[in-house]
Amino acid sequence: MRVDEQQLLPIAWRGNSTSSWFPTKVACKMKRHKTSYFMRALVVFAASLMLVLATGTAAQAGAVAAPLAQSGGTIAVAKADSVNIRSGPSTGYPVVGSLAYGQSCPVIGRDTISGWWLLQCPNGVTGWVSPDLVNIIGDPNGVPLYTVAGPTPSQPQPQPTPPPSGWSASYFANRDLQGNPVLVQTVQDINFNWGYGSPGPSVPPDYFSARYQRTMTMSPGYYEFTLGMDDGARLLIDGQVVINDWRIGSFRQISTVRYVDGNAHNYVVEYFEDTGQAAVQLSIQPSAPPQPQPPQPQPPSGNWTVPQNQWLAQFFNNTDLAGGPAYIQYVGRGAYPLDLDWGNGSPAPGVNADYFSTKFEGVFYFDAGNYQFYSRVDDGVRVYIDNILLIDAWYDGYKEPSNTFRQLGGGNHTIRVEFYERTGTAFVRVWWSRIN
Repeated sequence: MRVDEQQLLPIAWRGNSTSSWFPTKVACKMKRHKTSYFMRALVVFAASLMLVLATGTAAQAGAVAAPLAQSGGTIAVAKADSVNIRSGPSTGYPVVGSLAYGQSCPVIGRDTISGWWLLQCPNGVTGWVSPDLVNIIGDPNGVPLYTVAGPTPSQPQPQPTPPPSGWSASYFANRDLQGNPVLVQTVQDINFNWGYGSPGPSVPPDYFSARYQRTMTMSPGYYEFTLGMDDGARLLIDGQVVINDWRIGSFRQISTVRYVDGNAHNYVVEYFEDTGQAAVQLSIQPSAPPQPQPPQPQPPSGNWTVPQNQWLAQFFNNTDLAGGPAYIQYVGRGAYPLDLDWGNGSPAPGVNADYFSTKFEGVFYFDAGNYQFYSRVDDGVRVYIDNILLIDAWYDGYKEPSNTFRQLGGGNHTIRVEFYERTGTAFVRVWWSRIN
């Protein structure tokens, strides 16, 4: 027997929201045969599956809206990765945290000057973010307003003016540092060997001079100052001559050890070129303290008399022939009546290498006539004949003074030579010749 029936089956859900979904009834006629029960079960399974899918979609929609519902106010969502959270409303403040892309935090305030947002994140970080880096969800007008002063800029510390580097060099177109310099420049070191040339086109290759000066501060201690020159040069520290070899001559070096107290001092090197090759150098190196000279035995005491045709030499440890002599000896005559060159050394045992003076006295025979007296010294010299001052050059530096003595009577006459050495090379030569 075949029976037709109309049955209502729930096969679909429709609606605009989770609250308006409703079942739709579909009528179908089915013949009652062996497969009617299988078809019923299939329809029931399809309807159940669609119900489950609809329920899941509704739950997902509820999850998207959750932050707004949970925050109960305005939130900021990072629209870039690694958005900095700072301790104040500007990039001048340090970073206290960061937000990843899409991460959100409740907004609890806004700066009235910069417009930055104040966030209070669930991880315990509270700070400010730039409005350009977040999206605001909710009512931004409902958050409190603040006025935050900018960070106090660090005050720049005054820096000391660095001292000028190098030596101020002035070159003159004469041997005597006279007039205006023809060339002025700054040089890092005094280490020049011009050969047969000159320091510059405006400086002649011969008969020129130079002055180098600077102020330096060196660590306290002993230093060896070495001055090399061709022709003459001298070194002054705070106006005091330390090395002086102001004379014509081939290249040579003179050294002295001095203590430097660590304060600023003015250093000056003066140089002149006569003819031929030209060079000047200055080296300053740390040094051990100079070793004191051991006391030297004095020559036997006794009556020292002025000898015939040689010299009685008395040496003093000062430049003024003052006090008692430190050493006394006889000096013989050589090719010149008096010719001694001590270089940079001491002239006698127990006598300084610098800052000493000497008095030479001798009796010499002269034929009657006119005589020319000559000298070549470094530093100062005075020459007397029978206590009459004939040559007076009592000042520092190399020199060759001379003078004429007319109508000298024949016979023995006493010649006295007084000499002093300041620093550097020390030598003295005195001689005479009859005129016509």
